[in-house]
Amino acid sequence: MSLQRRTLIQAAGAGAVLAATAAPWVRAQPGPVRIGAMLPMSGIGAEAGANWLAGIRAAQMQWNDQGGLLGRQIEIVVRDDKFTSAGAVAAVRELAGEGVNLSVGAGQSPMALAIAPILAELKAVVAAPAPTVMSVTHENFSRHFFRVASNALMLFGGIGNMLATKFPQVGSWALILPDSENGRDMARYFRLGVERAAKAGGTAPKVLEPVYASLNKADYKVEINSLMNSGAEGLFVGLTAAPCVSLLQQGRAVGMDRRFKVIGEAGTELMIAKAMGRSTPQNLWGVSFWAPELEPFKSQYPLSRQLSEYIVKVTGTPHVPGIVQASHRSALALFNAVKKAGSTETEAVIPALEGLAFDTAAGPYRIRKEDHQGIGYAYFAKIGAREAAPGYGLEQVIRLDEAEIVEPPSPGRKYEA
Repeated sequence: MSLQRRTLIQAAGAGAVLAATAAPWVRAQPGPVRIGAMLPMSGIGAEAGANWLAGIRAAQMQWNDQGGLLGRQIEIVVRDDKFTSAGAVAAVRELAGEGVNLSVGAGQSPMALAIAPILAELKAVVAAPAPTVMSVTHENFSRHFFRVASNALMLFGGIGNMLATKFPQVGSWALILPDSENGRDMARYFRLGVERAAKAGGTAPKVLEPVYASLNKADYKVEINSLMNSGAEGLFVGLTAAPCVSLLQQGRAVGMDRRFKVIGEAGTELMIAKAMGRSTPQNLWGVSFWAPELEPFKSQYPLSRQLSEYIVKVTGTPHVPGIVQASHRSALALFNAVKKAGSTETEAVIPALEGLAFDTAAGPYRIRKEDHQGIGYAYFAKIGAREAAPGYGLEQVIRLDEAEIVEPPSPGRKYEA
């Protein structure tokens, strides 16, 4: 064997040894922290899903610019829940199968009820930005599910109380609500809020029997006719996202916006005004999550200004619905919990989320340890057209301290008001 060939063989052998010893070190290099986002990216909830994703992306960019999480960059893994319970189950299973155990998702109550029972089996944790159904933190409680949002008592009791207090001249209220467990929660607690306001103000408004409707339909003519003939002076719309917009657009064609002195809605907010422009009902009040140009957001919450900056980087515009703050808050909950735990492991993150207190773009927030219910401030705002760009916006904002109305924790047991 020539000296040159012997040298080449020895060099190749040394390289193989080096590669063998280096391989475990290479594999041990930590990758990004992967956080799931289970959102409606198609179907009737697609616009809401796009805005929820924008809020998550803003949180991701904000933290990555500050060094990431546990010294690693944050990666968002998106799955489409198709705005359905079956889609949500498929999404959470797919993420778990890919090793993504921490997610923001279950933006609506049916999705929350569908996935909460299987999270322990999947060893997954979900921080949910918007489901209000009461049972998810009561009889359907899951140790792996965290509601980083208001529940039905807080939100619909709150807006019922606000509307009845602000408009005492409205003697009766009609309701159109989703035909679901969550819709029945809406009816129960909206009525409770109106009754409490009436008792405090010495008035006696009536809340009529609700009209229930499917979210998966395009034509609401029958329901609109029922509402128009109800004799009510005020209307509360519990349908959300595209169904809410469709109902109001179809109703306007037959004068529904003029039939009622005031209309309340459950959180579709600026998506209504964006779609309807100057046709937006004149006296429309809704659940809001964020209004950066108004107080208290404008000067009292430093993270509101930061979210404003990052949402423009993500979307290219400052004119976004307030629901971006709801998903931003849920992402911040997971990020802060991972930081607190020093780990992304499920069994470390769960106790870190329990009792977690952190700042958000809508003020200080905490997650109750006993039942995983988030508690902060609820906001309600007047929604409408305006002269300035983009032609719509929010006006007056009313703030409610949720700590004053939240029910006592009772995980595993049904709540009865």
